[in-house]
Amino acid sequence: MEAFEAELAKATNLGNGDLLGAVAMVIDNNGNFLYRHAAGRQLLDTDLPPLDPDCTISLTSAGKFITNIAALQLVERGILMLDEPISKHIPEIEKCLIVEEVDKEIRLRSPIRGVTLRTLLLSTSGMGTPDTYRERFGSQNRVLPPDFPNDAHPLVKNQFTHLFFEPGEGFEYGWGIYCVQLLVERLGDKDRFFQYVDHHIFGALGMTASTYRPALVPHVWKRRLQMVERKVDTSTADGMACLVARDKETYGLTCSVSDLARLFGDIMSPDCKLLQRQEHRDLFFTPQLTPGSHAHLSLLAETTNYGFLLPLKQDVSHKVSWALTPPPVINWTAAGALVEEDGTLPGSGIPKGTVAFEGQPNIIWTMNREKGRMMLFGHPVAARL
Repeated sequence: MEAFEAELAKATNLGNGDLLGAVAMVIDNNGNFLYRHAAGRQLLDTDLPPLDPDCTISLTSAGKFITNIAALQLVERGILMLDEPISKHIPEIEKCLIVEEVDKEIRLRSPIRGVTLRTLLLSTSGMGTPDTYRERFGSQNRVLPPDFPNDAHPLVKNQFTHLFFEPGEGFEYGWGIYCVQLLVERLGDKDRFFQYVDHHIFGALGMTASTYRPALVPHVWKRRLQMVERKVDTSTADGMACLVARDKETYGLTCSVSDLARLFGDIMSPDCKLLQRQEHRDLFFTPQLTPGSHAHLSLLAETTNYGFLLPLKQDVSHKVSWALTPPPVINWTAAGALVEEDGTLPGSGIPKGTVAFEGQPNIIWTMNREKGRMMLFGHPVAARL
């Protein structure tokens, strides 16, 4: 690991303007550290000591699987069903219609089948994001928004979209996670989603430095690896880069490195505390999309769903860098992309059975239950607005 650590030390030298700090870890399925390393500094203050290897980091989308765990806990308690339409609990979903373009005309219709928890967990519900409207129809303004009442829940009003295909018949990494969050909030035994997770996930595993509200929890906030943005000074000939603080981007799921070891160790362990039933744990580690189905083909067609596991070629777009022919043997789980065969991602060395996810702000993790290993690497650099 000497070469890796040397490169990381170079990248986190503040004079280079590349990274403020970075953390890396490898654990086994008992949550024991096999490797842990930190480089750089915690904050944009050169007087501070080097970054603590047990700092707290913002996971945002890289921690979405925690929401899925929470929902499956409700399934195990008999409160929620995997394959029952969620309209029973979220009637507002019936305002989310199928969007189609026929002869250059946008049409809305009711779906034939309902959105279920399973389709939400697997990104096959049909729900997208505002970007999906633009990508498919050129502009979000071409589509009338769902007709939600004025007093609808904020998640419904701000995060629910129409459906871009029949539930179960496509793949779209969208905002369906907010439907899952609302299910947990409405059906769990706490008033708010974050309170449920605090008690039933963080509390159950002794994750004392984890929260969805980092700025309000002093012992988490003080240990955070600060979010920064890399800016290039275009006024100079050499275009030197510098880092600027983006604390406002540090929100949502934030965990210490030790807490993440507890979390990933538990979900890989045969003695998992969070989920008691094997069939529910398997949703995170076994292929969930039928090979050759519309959902599976849609997954493979968008290389950003798995291409983050491949290197980017210098001065070449990610779509070109990650284009593989034939497509890799990849599937999807309730946690992320699943590598189904050895050697399917050239040069990566990633073995079959590995589940992986990448999320903003620059967090990537992989875990392999069969081998009992998990890896995480993170360096919080916010995306440019």
